Amino acid sequence: MEYKINLAKDFSEFPFGRYKDTDGEFTGEAFREDHLRPILIKIKSEDTLLIDLADVAIGIGSSFLNESFAGAVKKGYIDKESFLKILKIKCDDDLYEKEIKEYIIDATMNKNARS
Repeated sequence: MEYKINLAKDFSEFPFGRYKDTDGEFTGEAFREDHLRPILIKIKSEDTLLIDLADVAIGIGSSFLNESFAGAVKKGYIDKESFLKILKIKCDDDLYEKEIKEYIIDATMNKNARS
């Protein structure tokens, strides 16, 4: 099965920041908890998760990307090897894909951490 999330259409054209309590409604924390987590807790190893970044109206900041994707590993929703295996990124260039994968690789699971 392929799960799909279009960031602009399913979440916001203007994703920004790390935490809901300091950066607003459309943060990495909100995206991770409201969109990624429900999929990650049920996804199987043979499934894929396509994240479409193509229609986002602004540049996506590192704090948003790190909190969203590395945060899922840090929270223990998925291990980094599994995440890298299932994750597909659609964007206009490969910079976001490289950045997201680097954050996932560098993530260390810590369920007690804020992110």
